Amino acid sequence: MLIRQMHEWSRVEGERRISEVLESARAGNPQTIQDADGSFEIRFVALSKKEGAGEFLARGGPDNEQR
Repeated sequence: MLIRQMHEWSRVEGERRISEVLESARAGNPQTIQDADGSFEIRFVALSKKEGAGEFLARGGPDNEQR
């Protein structure tokens, strides 16, 4: 699936392409859907922060003395 970085959508287009809007927000690109009465701002907020590969590797492996 192509993830678009479009930040503004009309309401009709946003409803028609909601999966794309949500995936783009998940990728870190907040989205805005314009409505006749205002706008909706959509951004993804993760439930927990994922540990980066560098952080994981910096922790090292299990201590061999714990056996």
